[in-house]
Amino acid sequence: MSIKKNSGFNRNRTFGIEIEGLSPLNRNDLAQSLESFGIRCVYEGYNHRRRRHWKIVTDASIYEDQGTVGFELVSPPLRGVEGLEEIRKVCEALQQIGCRVNRSCGLHVHHDASDYNVEAFKNLYAIYIRYEAAIDELVSESRRGQRNAYCHSLGGEFGLARIRSVRQMDQLLSEAYPSRYMKLNCQSYEIHGTVEFRQHQGTTDGEKIVAWVVFTQMMVERAVAGKIRMKNGAADWFNLKKVIRGYKWMGADEIQQEAIAFLNKRRQALLSNAAA
Repeated sequence: MSIKKNSGFNRNRTFGIEIEGLSPLNRNDLAQSLESFGIRCVYEGYNHRRRRHWKIVTDASIYEDQGTVGFELVSPPLRGVEGLEEIRKVCEALQQIGCRVNRSCGLHVHHDASDYNVEAFKNLYAIYIRYEAAIDELVSESRRGQRNAYCHSLGGEFGLARIRSVRQMDQLLSEAYPSRYMKLNCQSYEIHGTVEFRQHQGTTDGEKIVAWVVFTQMMVERAVAGKIRMKNGAADWFNLKKVIRGYKWMGADEIQQEAIAFLNKRRQALLSNAAA
């Protein structure tokens, strides 16, 4: 199978996000307040139905601080630069309303996987497992390793062995990774036709979310592009960047370059704080 050239940020692959947070308003008032910012939003209660509008649902995993109400804000399917700009708009509104996050909150990103087969999923898992420690450096300490019950580690060498043994999609879903509470979740494929990235900590920072969406899409695109030849040497951030942009990185566009530059700075800040 030939490896496709990187043609930049894929403006046709849909994506979606789930922002867990804390609001000074009740959920119904939060939805109405978002409407006042020009964001179509409805409070629906807990459900997994896909909508054409943003929806607020309940989430029992969020620990509410005094004077706040936990919420999960779920996007409709988004696409292209317009989708990234909508994320920025929603985050700015959340900040103006006074929403915030704590350690119990997470950010989940879905990417359409309608063009995926079992080999593409195996490629994606191989990337994530091989470079999980490097990806850990891009998120807060509470979301690293095996520290969070809602985004478990993929299992290192044991995980790679499991992935290599997979031959059919039902093996991947029922045997290799039967739980959705993993850093990379394939269970969403059966329900929504997506692959879900669950590792990022909660945030209302639009630039953090946009960078994470673009970065995770780069992994999704690399995995479906063809066979992956893992780089020799350390499984570090430097080599991860080579892998995901190694399929003719000359085609990378400004959106991808800005996302990687943002994550470079974010990584350095997180490592500096850990060393302090």
